[in-house]
Amino acid sequence: MPVAIPFIAAAAGAAASAVIGGGVLGAVAAAGAALVVSAVGAAVFRPKSPSAARSANVTPGTDTGPGSGFDPRTPGAGRTQSFRQPITEHQIVFGRCRTSGPVVFLHSATDDEGRADGFLHVVVVLAAHRVRAIGEVFLNGTASTDAKFAGLLRIDRALGDPGQAANANLVADTGGQWTAAHRGQGRAYLAVRLKLRPEAFPSGAPSLSAIVEGADTILDPRTGATAWSDNPALCLAWYLTSPFGWRAVWADIDLPALMAAANICDEIMGRRDGTAERRYTVNGAVTLGEGKIAITRKLVAAMAGALVVSGGRFYIHAGAPALPAATLTSDDLRGDVTIVGSRPRRDLFNGVRAVYVEPAAAWQPTDAPPLLASNYVTEDGGEAIYRDMEFPLTTSAATVQRLMKIELERNRRQREVAMQANLSALRLRPWDGVTVALERLTPFPARVTGWALAPDGGVNLQLAEEDPAVWAWNPATDERATGQNPSVVLPNPGVIAAPAAILVETPLGTTFSAIAVSWSAVGSAYLAGYEIEFRPTSVAVWQGYAGGFGATAVAIPTAEPTAFRVRAQARSGAVSGWREALVPTAASGLAATGIAGDVRLSGGFPADAVRLQVFEASSASLSAATKLASEPTALPWDRTGLTTGQTRWYWLRSVSAEGVVSAFAGPVTATAL
Repeated sequence: MPVAIPFIAAAAGAAASAVIGGGVLGAVAAAGAALVVSAVGAAVFRPKSPSAARSANVTPGTDTGPGSGFDPRTPGAGRTQSFRQPITEHQIVFGRCRTSGPVVFLHSATDDEGRADGFLHVVVVLAAHRVRAIGEVFLNGTASTDAKFAGLLRIDRALGDPGQAANANLVADTGGQWTAAHRGQGRAYLAVRLKLRPEAFPSGAPSLSAIVEGADTILDPRTGATAWSDNPALCLAWYLTSPFGWRAVWADIDLPALMAAANICDEIMGRRDGTAERRYTVNGAVTLGEGKIAITRKLVAAMAGALVVSGGRFYIHAGAPALPAATLTSDDLRGDVTIVGSRPRRDLFNGVRAVYVEPAAAWQPTDAPPLLASNYVTEDGGEAIYRDMEFPLTTSAATVQRLMKIELERNRRQREVAMQANLSALRLRPWDGVTVALERLTPFPARVTGWALAPDGGVNLQLAEEDPAVWAWNPATDERATGQNPSVVLPNPGVIAAPAAILVETPLGTTFSAIAVSWSAVGSAYLAGYEIEFRPTSVAVWQGYAGGFGATAVAIPTAEPTAFRVRAQARSGAVSGWREALVPTAASGLAATGIAGDVRLSGGFPADAVRLQVFEASSASLSAATKLASEPTALPWDRTGLTTGQTRWYWLRSVSAEGVVSAFAGPVTATAL
């Protein structure tokens, strides 16, 4: 029998299964298992096969291979991408995690610039119940607060209140497609309006996900409060009593056992870095399509515990050292005892590899530091034997390492006992700790893993060796550093960078008919060319100008100050953001004053200019003016080299860092003193 016991069912005859008909015990009895189901993946409960629709259409947030523990076909396994699917299962969120869900509504509309289909409305359901909060939203893995999305997003969050009203923005914007009757009661969802721009969404509509804090209707019998919790024991009790769970009533749950389990989960454990955390937490999403047994298994695995059904009641246990509830001696026997001193070689392992969910890795399944016990390797003849495990509801590297060690140490306690006990064993339940002290046997601690009434009036017990060392934890020596996995950079033809710089040939005369524009080349294997646009000051909209592959310079005809911009285009059709060279502001409040042998020019120096061009003439004719060699970088500025009585007219033109000039300011005139 496997050592891990995430779910134990104890039946006291046919009467026990009738108490909660159809619940956990009923399911076990119907399957023909009367005593113990270990790991739930054993022969009694086969994993639920994915439907054809799910296998074909679900797009998980990561592609994990066989044996990783995160089957991409399984709903909720590492999913951080929204998906479209005609039939899908509801999702449950425990604790805090990043998750997505099915797209239940899509609608395009004309945007505020008059572009047809410029707006896209998307509704993604995140949970089939009320949640405490929906936090940061991600678009293709990029946070919605990224500057490239500025002005392009409107995000509404619905927490799933049973009486929530329809989203007012959707009702107003979708022309009757989303009405006041579309309330989404009891469903937590995102309603996002995207303004589709190729520089922000080069591959079209993005996949949406969000940080969700799960159900906030979880009862804590220790305080009587109902609130959000990531305590696995409390979350399991909530699931047992929920309408989409086992539909048990609170009278079916043993409250002292639940409160003890909740206290164990809340115990503070030290970490290698000097910080601390609670012993067990649960953070993740599951879908109802996984089945009640699989969901229950994930919850109890997150606390290395067990769910016991005995006498028609649920007993929730979290993993911790067990105080002996009894000492079993020969006086408790009614028949034979079978003791297995060691496991078959095929059931032994001396190392554990595990996968958990790492928030720092975009909430994706991540390999925990592997555990290999050298002393056990020596016992096994020098061969490293690993067991692969999964913890899809665990998000702490320290916690997953404790769970790995527990599993390994349980496996290495190899003695198992099958005992035909008398009615004195009625005082025991599965998961109780006992001391086995039979004749000619050194006493050892064990845990009850199977319990059943026998036809002859006794109790048949199954016991597995377990001692407090299984739960011992020293972070200084037991916790291993979480190394960084090598970065893998894959080609992405849907993303291309913008040119790093743009330069404009600065005109030197008062008139011009063409301006040369150049920009830095984009180093991309997917570069298809560049798009260049310009906008003279007398024109309100940007004008397109042809670009070519590899070209990094053009001459654009224009007779007035003109703004320019350029962007790169990939072969896939994706485009970069624009690199702009805008027309700077002209100098303001320009004035000229005669001073001794000079003329002083003063006024406001534009913030978007780096220097000024000064044109001078002996009359009020700009066409007769010539540009002075000196280009001031601040005002006031003195024109030197004049003689007393000389009168001059001046025009000033701003120049930007990219070389674009502004309109002229002036003329102003003054006479040197």
